[in-house]
Amino acid sequence: MPTDDSTLAAPEAYGPEIAGVLVSRAQIASRVCQLARGITEAYDGSEVTILGTLTGSLVFLSDLIRLLPLRVRLDLVRVRSYPDTATTPREPELLLAPASDLKGKHVLIVDDILDTGRTLEFLRAHASSSGAASVRTCVLLVKRRDDLPSRPATDFVGFDIDDHFVVGYGLDYGDLYRNLPDICLLARFAGGSGR
Repeated sequence: MPTDDSTLAAPEAYGPEIAGVLVSRAQIASRVCQLARGITEAYDGSEVTILGTLTGSLVFLSDLIRLLPLRVRLDLVRVRSYPDTATTPREPELLLAPASDLKGKHVLIVDDILDTGRTLEFLRAHASSSGAASVRTCVLLVKRRDDLPSRPATDFVGFDIDDHFVVGYGLDYGDLYRNLPDICLLARFAGGSGR
């Protein structure tokens, strides 16, 4: 479900640091339901091991898994791509590996955003080399990046967005703003690109 700048609204309740809402909580809730239906159909009753990426995907992950009528094993991984207040991604670094044995498991990687695609490639390779029977990916947001045409394909996508730096619904800037229920633009980055 694509979004564009015409969906922006600036709620005063968020204060001057927020330039506007890019994806509303109502849009998110509706799309998460659709994603859950697609994932349920794709796994067709099979048990799935979900690898959720810390910390950005936690809000999305918690909403998503409660809608899956499947046998679900949940594990968390931590990959650092945006250290501190960086707005451009770096090479992924695995800070917390999955605790589960992935051998023979159907793995679904759940992440908050696909920007360069390095994090998903990194985690997909890790799960495959650990012997996973299958590896699929689900991301809340995919940034439109004409400069990166060969990014990895994702199996389940919430929203395609323009190349904005976004926060809220789990996404942060300097570990702040994760608690906002909408996906928002930070005023300081409203005119430029970034996560």
